[in-house]
Parts: sequence; C-alpha cells; structure tokens
Amino acid sequence: MGSTERVSRAGAGISGNSHPAGAAAEACRAALDAAQAEPTAAFLFATVDHGAALPELVDAASQVLGVAPVGASAAGVMIGGVAREGGPGVAVLALSGIEAEPFLLSGMAGGEARAGEVLRHQLDAPVGPGDLVVLFPDPLSVSPAALLASLEPALDGAAVVGAGAVDGPGVPPVQWAEGEIASGAVAGMVIRGAHAPGAARIGVTQACRPLGPPQKVTRSDGHWVLEIDGRPALDVFREVARGPLAEDLRRAASYVLVALPDPADPETSLRHGDYRVRNVAGFSDASNGRAGFALPEPVRSGDRIAFVLREPHGAREDLKRMLGALPAGDAAFGIYLDCCARGAALFDVPGLEAAYLQEALGPLPLVGMLGAYEIGPVRGRSELLTYTGVLALGGGAQGQALA
Repeated sequence: MGSTERVSRAGAGISGNSHPAGAAAEACRAALDAAQAEPTAAFLFATVDHGAALPELVDAASQVLGVAPVGASAAGVMIGGVAREGGPGVAVLALSGIEAEPFLLSGMAGGEARAGEVLRHQLDAPVGPGDLVVLFPDPLSVSPAALLASLEPALDGAAVVGAGAVDGPGVPPVQWAEGEIASGAVAGMVIRGAHAPGAARIGVTQACRPLGPPQKVTRSDGHWVLEIDGRPALDVFREVARGPLAEDLRRAASYVLVALPDPADPETSLRHGDYRVRNVAGFSDASNGRAGFALPEPVRSGDRIAFVLREPHGAREDLKRMLGALPAGDAAFGIYLDCCARGAALFDVPGLEAAYLQEALGPLPLVGMLGAYEIGPVRGRSELLTYTGVLALGGGAQGQALA
C-alpha cells in the first residue's frame, strides 16, 4: 500500500527495573511520552532475567500502551544510546500513524511447512513487495530454514527481518503478539507499505573479517567438509587457525568460523560482507577414516567457503560501514536485531552498539534486542544469519514506512 495522510510518529523507552510490571510500565510510558501520540502498534523486548513473570510483564505493557505489543524474550535489549545486558531489561517502540498487522503462528514446532498457509489465513490482506515483515521465531523447536522456505511464497517479495527468541535457566524462548504469549511459535508484524522501491533501508553488519579468499570444497559427506582444494580439510583449518589455536580445535572454533558466500560471485560477496556465517559444529581426525570438520548445514563438493575471524575491531569497523551506507534521512523509527554473541560479549564494552546507533541515527526512535540468531537479506534473499546485526529503518513524513 502507498502513503497515507497520517503522519508516522514513534517513541522508544527502556527500563532496567527488576520488577516485571514496573519495568513494562516504565518503558512503555517513556515510549509514549516520546511518541506524543496514541500508538497503533508496538514492539516490546524483555530479557529472560524476568523469567516466569514474562506473561505478567507483557500484560502490563498492553494495559499501558492500549495495544498488544509484538516481541520475544531476549539476551539483552537496547534503544538509541542505552543497552541492558546481563540483567533485567525491557525496551519498547511505540508506533503511531502506520498500518501494521501483528500475528502469532502457534504450534509451529514440526509444522513449519504450513506456516505460509497459516499466515495467509490470519492476515486481513496479502503481503507484497511494498511491505516489511518482522519475525520472532522459537529457535529451539522451529527450523528457521524450513520456516523461511514455507513463508517465501506467502510473503511475495516483502522485505523480511527477524531474530530468534532466547531461552534462559528454566525459561523457554517465548514470543508474544495479539495478547498471547507462547513457545514453539512465531510472532511477527507486517508493516504495510514499508518497502519503497529502490530504497535500501535494511543493513546487515558482520562480526567477522575474512582470513583469505574463498576456497573450493573438493570432498564432502553430508555436513562434513573433508577436503578443501584437494587437501585434508582439517589440515587447512589448522593452518588458518595457526599457533596455539591450531592445537586446541575446540577453542579455535570460538574464533575461526566459516563464511558461505554467494555461489554466483563468491569473491565479490565475501569482499562486500554479503555472506552467511556458520560455526564449526565438530571435528574428526583420521582415526575413523574421515578427517575434517562439520558445519550445521549440508555441504556439497564444489561449494565455495571461506574462513573468517570473529573479533571486535573488525566488527566495529563493519558496523560503522553499515551505518554510513544506510540513509536515515526521512526515517521515523528503527529496529535493530542483534546476535547474542555480539554486544558486550564481543566488544567488551557495554552499550557500544547502542552508542554507535545513536551517533549515526541521532534522535531517531529505535529499539533493539539480542537474539539467538538473525534473519535478514543477503543479495536480495531472506536468509538465516548468525553473528550479525540487522538494522531496519522505517517510517516517513507521509506515514509510509520505508525499509
């Protein structure tokens, strides 16, 4: 849908209050004060530190906002300039003057193949290339790859971003929308008219830097990479890791990861940050006749892969690159979906990303969460991402959300 005569307004609020209902009320009131308008939709993220009280927290937020928010449990939350990690946190983005439709796809564990059909039946109107769709799946029981494959026809070219909910001690990943809170589900929101033609308003930033050019997998077995450019894969991995890391493969796997670039143009894809990152899921030596390493998804002979290093300096520079390339001039709000392996755990500086976002975007109302994984575009296709930050900007002076 095109622009309307309504003016988009938004406001963000955050709270570190340890009392769940109090934290929700505090963050919601701050968001409403900043928006200075009655909300038509809202995002709410809360850390798993609030535990079993999350339903009470979400209900309290709905009462203050006057609308049921959409969101999920998180490892951390943020607004522009402020982040809450390693403790209780609630962040809210109140939106007014936009056409938004929340949804909750319940019972998706093992039922991902029907997600597209269920979504079509729930929505009042079809989703199309002009819309922005924000997804919050359960990462423990819902396969993101199967979910995205099922949703692709139903989303019909819409821009898609998202993050996996987070679990904590005794707390499963939870998602909420339309006044319900669930596990094994997918919460989400469709923001109508959100994708202006030709406007690049979604940015992806990587936490890793390439350690060399793409290399060819010359022998594989399911998830196992056995040879790279005709050499034993384990030997190649050890050479890349070097030094003490080469002798401690388990520790090396925390830093040396594998990038999957675009097979059509792996060199350019790797250079521009247009790749997916996967951790090494296991190693095997020659004692069982199969020396190599495994990835979380199948690998075929002929595939191109590259080794990347997860480190804070490269991540910081890539965040600045992404923010510098993303025009925010007429945006009314932002949503930042970050990996739980980033934040203070990566940068060793609490709130660094929130500070960079505020510096680049100024007073733009923005809300963010640290999730289990991310969903974002890689060369025009919605992909499961890890170790990334995904920023979506929306809203305009005419009430049109631009993504």
